[in-house]
Order: sequence, then structure tokens, then C-alpha cells
Amino acid sequence: AGFDYSRAKFSRVRDTGVTDCGTFDLYDPVYGQFEPCDFDLNPLGEVPLETLPDRVQWQAGLYLQDQIRLGPWIAVLGLRKDWTATETVGAADEKADALTKRAGLMYELPFGLTPYVSYAESFVPTAGSDFFDRPFQPLQGESIEAGFKYQAPGTSFVINSAVFDATEQNRLAEDPDHPGFSVQSAEVRLRGFEIEAKGNLTDEIKLIAGYSYLDARHTAGDQAGFKVESLPRHVASLWAIYTFQEGGFKGFSFGGGIRYNGSSWDGFDQVETPSFTLFDAMLSYETERWTWTLNATNLEDEYHLTTCLNRGDCFIGAGREITTGLTYKF
Repeated sequence: AGFDYSRAKFSRVRDTGVTDCGTFDLYDPVYGQFEPCDFDLNPLGEVPLETLPDRVQWQAGLYLQDQIRLGPWIAVLGLRKDWTATETVGAADEKADALTKRAGLMYELPFGLTPYVSYAESFVPTAGSDFFDRPFQPLQGESIEAGFKYQAPGTSFVINSAVFDATEQNRLAEDPDHPGFSVQSAEVRLRGFEIEAKGNLTDEIKLIAGYSYLDARHTAGDQAGFKVESLPRHVASLWAIYTFQEGGFKGFSFGGGIRYNGSSWDGFDQVETPSFTLFDAMLSYETERWTWTLNATNLEDEYHLTTCLNRGDCFIGAGREITTGLTYKF
């Protein structure tokens, strides 16, 4: 059982500069057509900023959960009650509350296989407001999931897999008419499948592999029928690590991996973000007390885009990153 509480206070100003630009197709650009853009960045304070009323958003939650075991059966049952409010100076308070439930049932088979089913509801307060300063409504949803967990007896090798079907209301999305602001979608549905395998193939070799398939679509509102923005349908990864167990290199480990992100869309099925594949690597040395690590991501320094939005702007993914760390264990 537990209780949680959060409170955020916002003192707000903004500059609603005028934007008057023509569109520009990133994938079929036409140069030489000058169209002026008026971005009022107010660098010298020549135009007074708009002062918005102070706002307080708070949330309180009371929850109770129990895990029950009867022989090979395991059940998880939970209830949660949430209260939330948005209080804006000069305006009426906006309040919401919800009772959400969760339940799961598992069965442990004697040869390491544990199938399960679960049901869950969600209620998550969302901070912020849209272009017209209307506070966001809480994110609400429900999901059904079925899958299995398998661990080979006497080993550390584990396989987890699941299929799921979830719906969400009030999910945040980029506002296509007001750059820099967000709107809330009426409803989205997320259906998919995922599988993960990890553990030691031998004393020296550890493997981590995963794949997920996601069909995410808007099911109501202005975007009904379109794919949910920025969510790729296919994501896969594979990692292998080799650890020297004896000899002069005992304590050293090295490994490499590959990550694949499939293509994604902009929320209106007009702008597609291409898929990309990245390579990573690691090197480490461990003693009883010390651990040194060297990690590199995006080894090839591959230029890639993580997502492109309907209004036409794209976000560039991180280039090559190399980090190192030293840890001492007491």
C-alpha cells in the first residue's frame, strides 16, 4: 500500500511571434523561391512578452496491491485512486479523478515455462497546456497482454515474449498548426508483439537479442486512420559479449551490437522518416573491486533522422558517442 503526491507551480511568459512562411519539401526541394518569414524573436524587448496567469497542477494517488501464490499459480491484483487538479489564477479549477485497476495471472510449469495474462488501466496527469492555454487532460488507457517467460532449468538463459493490445486517450502530439505546441489526440490504439532473449550461451559468451512489432494508429479525431507519429513498426537489436575466464586476459570483456529502427510517419501519413541501422561496441576490465568500461555508440557516426513531423521539421539522431567510466566497489 502507498500514497504519492506531486505539485508543480508555473510562472509563465511567452512570445507569440508571427510566422508567415511557405512550405518546403525536404525530399523534393525546390530552391530559389524566396519567401520571407517573420519570426518575432523579440531580442531587444521591443515587443512586450505576454504574461500568462500563474498555474498550479497537483496530483495525489492512493494505491493497494497484493501478490498471491497458490502452488504453481501466481496472481497480482491492484487498485489505485488518483485525484488531480489544475488551478489557474483568474479561472475555475479543473479537476479529475479516476479509479484504475490491474490484474495478472501466471502459471509456473515445471520445465521453466511460465505463461501469463494481464489487464491494466492507466491514468496519468499531463503537465502543460496547448496553444490556447487550455490545460492538458490526463492520459488514460487500458491494455490487455498475454505472453510467456521461459528460463531453461539450471541456466541463466531467459526468453520473454508478449502480444498486447492497448488504447490511449489524450496522448500528446505535435500541433500541426502551431509549431512548438502540442495537442491531444482523441484516441490511439497500439497492437503488437515483442520477444527478447538474454543470457549466457556458454561461460564466455552472453547474448542479448530483441525484436518488436508495433501497429500504432489513431482511431478517433482528426487523425483517425493515420499511423501514430514517430513510432516505428519494426525495432530490433542484437548484442554479444565475450568475457575471458582465464589466462592473461582474465577479467576483460568485449562486445558489439547492432540496432535497427524501422521507418516511421508524421501523424498524417505524408512524411516518412527513413529506417536506420546503428552499430555499438564495448570493452571492459573487472577485478574484485574495480571495473573499467569503455562504450561506443553509433560507431560509424551514421547520419540519421529519428523522426520527422507533419509541419516539415526533422530531428537528427546522436552521432558517435564514446564514454568511459571507472567504478570502485566497497
